[in-house]
Amino acid sequence: MAAISAGVARRKDLVQAITLSDNAAAERLWEALGGGSVAAEAATAQVREAGDARTEIQARRLRPGFTAFGQTQWGLADQARFAAGMSCGNAGRQVRALMNDVAEGQRWGLGSTGNAAQFKAGWGPGVSPGQGDGWLDRQLGIVMVDDRPIAVAMITTAADHPSGARSLTTIARWVVAHINAKRAPRTAQC
Repeated sequence: MAAISAGVARRKDLVQAITLSDNAAAERLWEALGGGSVAAEAATAQVREAGDARTEIQARRLRPGFTAFGQTQWGLADQARFAAGMSCGNAGRQVRALMNDVAEGQRWGLGSTGNAAQFKAGWGPGVSPGQGDGWLDRQLGIVMVDDRPIAVAMITTAADHPSGARSLTTIARWVVAHINAKRAPRTAQC
Protein backbone atom coordinates (compact mmCIF):
# COMPACT_ATOMS: atom_id res chain seq x y z
CA MET A 1 0.00 0.00 0.00
CA ALA A 2 2.87 2.36 0.79
CA ALA A 3 4.48 1.71 -2.60
CA ILE A 4 1.15 2.39 -4.34
CA SER A 5 0.66 5.63 -2.39
CA ALA A 6 4.21 6.75 -3.15
CA GLY A 7 3.78 5.98 -6.86
CA VAL A 8 6.73 3.56 -6.91
CA ALA A 9 4.89 0.24 -7.16
CA ARG A 10 5.43 -1.86 -10.27
CA ARG A 11 2.24 -3.76 -11.06
CA LYS A 12 4.13 -7.03 -11.59
CA ASP A 13 5.70 -6.78 -8.12
CA LEU A 14 2.34 -6.00 -6.50
CA VAL A 15 0.69 -8.99 -8.14
CA GLN A 16 3.53 -11.36 -7.26
CA ALA A 17 3.86 -10.11 -3.67
CA ILE A 18 0.15 -10.38 -2.89
CA THR A 19 -1.08 -13.31 -4.98
CA LEU A 20 2.02 -15.53 -4.84
CA SER A 21 3.63 -14.40 -1.55
CA ASP A 22 6.79 -13.70 -3.55
CA ASN A 23 9.28 -12.29 -1.04
CA ALA A 24 11.62 -11.02 -3.77
CA ALA A 25 8.77 -8.93 -5.23
CA ALA A 26 7.88 -7.64 -1.76
CA GLU A 27 11.54 -6.71 -1.18
CA ARG A 28 11.60 -4.79 -4.49
CA LEU A 29 8.56 -2.78 -3.35
CA TRP A 30 10.27 -2.17 0.02
CA GLU A 31 13.46 -0.97 -1.67
CA ALA A 32 11.46 1.23 -4.08
CA LEU A 33 10.26 3.07 -0.96
CA GLY A 34 13.87 3.61 0.12
CA GLY A 35 14.31 0.52 2.30
CA GLY A 36 15.04 0.50 6.04
CA SER A 37 13.51 3.18 8.23
CA VAL A 38 12.20 5.21 5.25
CA ALA A 39 10.19 2.24 3.98
CA ALA A 40 9.11 1.29 7.50
CA GLU A 41 7.79 4.81 8.14
CA ALA A 42 5.86 4.78 4.86
CA ALA A 43 4.39 1.36 5.62
CA THR A 44 3.53 2.38 9.19
CA ALA A 45 1.69 5.42 7.80
CA GLN A 46 -0.48 3.09 5.69
CA VAL A 47 -1.18 0.89 8.71
CA ARG A 48 -2.29 4.04 10.59
CA GLU A 49 -4.47 5.19 7.71
CA ALA A 50 -6.26 1.83 7.75
CA GLY A 51 -7.02 2.14 11.47
CA ASP A 52 -4.18 0.42 13.35
CA ALA A 53 -2.91 3.06 15.78
CA ARG A 54 -0.23 0.93 17.49
CA THR A 55 1.83 -1.21 15.14
CA GLU A 56 5.27 0.00 14.05
CA ILE A 57 6.62 -1.77 10.98
CA GLN A 58 10.05 -3.29 11.64
CA ALA A 59 12.77 -1.36 9.79
CA ARG A 60 15.70 -3.75 10.03
CA ARG A 61 16.33 -7.43 9.53
CA LEU A 62 16.30 -9.15 12.90
CA ARG A 63 17.15 -12.51 11.37
CA PRO A 64 19.41 -12.80 8.32
CA GLY A 65 17.71 -14.15 5.23
CA PHE A 66 14.26 -12.88 6.16
CA THR A 67 12.46 -9.62 5.43
CA ALA A 68 12.58 -6.77 7.94
CA PHE A 69 8.85 -6.08 7.59
CA GLY A 70 8.05 -9.77 8.10
CA GLN A 71 9.55 -9.52 11.58
CA THR A 72 7.01 -6.90 12.68
CA GLN A 73 5.22 -7.53 15.98
CA TRP A 74 1.55 -7.25 15.00
CA GLY A 75 -1.31 -8.00 17.40
CA LEU A 76 -4.39 -9.81 16.16
CA ALA A 77 -6.81 -7.00 17.07
CA ASP A 78 -4.57 -4.53 15.23
CA GLN A 79 -4.42 -6.80 12.18
CA ALA A 80 -8.22 -7.08 12.13
CA ARG A 81 -8.58 -3.28 12.42
CA PHE A 82 -6.15 -2.89 9.53
CA ALA A 83 -8.03 -5.42 7.36
CA ALA A 84 -11.34 -3.69 8.13
CA GLY A 85 -9.94 -0.28 7.20
CA MET A 86 -8.09 -1.21 4.03
CA SER A 87 -11.00 -0.30 1.78
CA CYS A 88 -11.07 3.24 3.22
CA GLY A 89 -8.16 4.34 1.01
CA ASN A 90 -7.29 3.97 -2.67
CA ALA A 91 -4.10 1.95 -2.03
CA GLY A 92 -5.93 -0.41 0.31
CA ARG A 93 -8.72 -0.97 -2.20
CA GLN A 94 -6.11 -1.86 -4.85
CA VAL A 95 -4.40 -4.34 -2.53
CA ARG A 96 -7.73 -5.86 -1.47
CA ALA A 97 -8.58 -6.39 -5.14
CA LEU A 98 -5.36 -8.40 -5.51
CA MET A 99 -6.27 -10.38 -2.39
CA ASN A 100 -9.14 -11.86 -4.42
CA ASP A 101 -6.63 -13.75 -6.57
CA VAL A 102 -4.36 -15.58 -4.13
CA ALA A 103 -2.67 -18.57 -5.77
CA GLU A 104 -4.53 -21.86 -5.52
CA GLY A 105 -1.84 -23.47 -3.35
CA GLN A 106 -2.23 -20.71 -0.75
CA ARG A 107 -6.04 -20.77 -0.52
CA TRP A 108 -6.12 -22.30 2.93
CA GLY A 109 -7.63 -20.58 5.97
CA LEU A 110 -10.09 -17.91 4.81
CA GLY A 111 -9.66 -19.14 1.24
CA SER A 112 -11.06 -22.57 2.11
CA THR A 113 -14.35 -21.64 3.79
CA GLY A 114 -16.51 -21.62 0.66
CA ASN A 115 -17.35 -17.96 1.35
CA ALA A 116 -16.09 -15.08 -0.77
CA ALA A 117 -12.89 -13.80 0.84
CA GLN A 118 -10.00 -11.41 0.26
CA PHE A 119 -7.00 -12.49 2.29
CA LYS A 120 -3.23 -12.57 2.66
CA ALA A 121 -1.09 -14.89 4.71
CA GLY A 122 2.44 -14.85 5.98
CA TRP A 123 4.48 -17.73 7.38
CA GLY A 124 7.97 -18.62 8.40
CA PRO A 125 10.28 -19.94 11.05
CA GLY A 126 10.46 -18.02 14.29
CA VAL A 127 7.62 -17.24 16.66
CA SER A 128 9.59 -14.39 18.26
CA PRO A 129 10.96 -11.69 15.93
CA GLY A 130 14.51 -12.53 14.93
CA GLN A 131 14.46 -15.99 16.51
CA GLY A 132 14.18 -19.51 15.10
CA ASP A 133 11.82 -20.73 17.83
CA GLY A 134 9.05 -22.70 16.14
CA TRP A 135 6.94 -21.90 13.11
CA LEU A 136 4.39 -19.12 12.73
CA ASP A 137 1.54 -18.86 10.22
CA ARG A 138 -0.81 -15.88 10.12
CA GLN A 139 -3.58 -14.69 7.90
CA LEU A 140 -5.79 -11.64 7.72
CA GLY A 141 -8.57 -10.59 5.45
CA ILE A 142 -12.22 -10.02 4.82
CA VAL A 143 -14.68 -12.90 4.55
CA MET A 144 -18.30 -12.45 3.54
CA VAL A 145 -20.83 -13.86 5.99
CA ASP A 146 -24.55 -13.18 5.51
CA ASP A 147 -23.64 -10.62 2.80
CA ARG A 148 -21.53 -8.65 5.26
CA PRO A 149 -17.75 -8.16 5.21
CA ILE A 150 -16.16 -9.53 8.37
CA ALA A 151 -12.55 -8.63 9.17
CA VAL A 152 -10.61 -11.62 10.47
CA ALA A 153 -7.05 -12.04 11.74
CA MET A 154 -5.67 -15.40 12.82
CA ILE A 155 -2.32 -16.74 13.94
CA THR A 156 -1.02 -20.15 14.85
CA THR A 157 2.24 -21.70 15.87
CA ALA A 158 3.14 -25.19 14.77
CA ALA A 159 6.05 -27.46 14.01
CA ASP A 160 5.87 -26.65 10.28
CA HIS A 161 3.94 -24.69 7.65
CA PRO A 162 1.56 -27.47 6.51
CA SER A 163 0.43 -27.97 10.12
CA GLY A 164 -0.02 -24.22 10.60
CA ALA A 165 -2.01 -23.88 7.37
CA ARG A 166 -4.31 -26.75 8.44
CA SER A 167 -4.87 -25.06 11.80
CA LEU A 168 -5.75 -21.74 10.12
CA THR A 169 -8.23 -23.59 7.89
CA THR A 170 -9.87 -25.11 10.96
CA ILE A 171 -10.06 -21.72 12.68
CA ALA A 172 -11.43 -19.94 9.60
CA ARG A 173 -14.13 -22.54 9.06
CA TRP A 174 -15.11 -22.31 12.72
CA VAL A 175 -15.33 -18.50 12.52
CA VAL A 176 -17.54 -18.59 9.42
CA ALA A 177 -19.80 -21.23 10.97
CA HIS A 178 -20.18 -19.48 14.34
CA ILE A 179 -20.04 -15.73 13.79
CA ASN A 180 -23.29 -13.80 14.10
CA ALA A 181 -22.82 -11.26 11.32
CA LYS A 182 -26.38 -9.94 11.28
CA ARG A 183 -25.46 -6.75 13.18
CA ALA A 184 -22.28 -6.11 11.21
CA PRO A 185 -22.39 -3.23 8.71
CA ARG A 186 -22.77 -4.10 5.04
CA THR A 187 -19.89 -1.80 4.04
CA ALA A 188 -16.65 -0.60 5.61
CA GLN A 189 -17.09 2.11 8.24
CA CYS A 190 -14.53 4.71 7.15
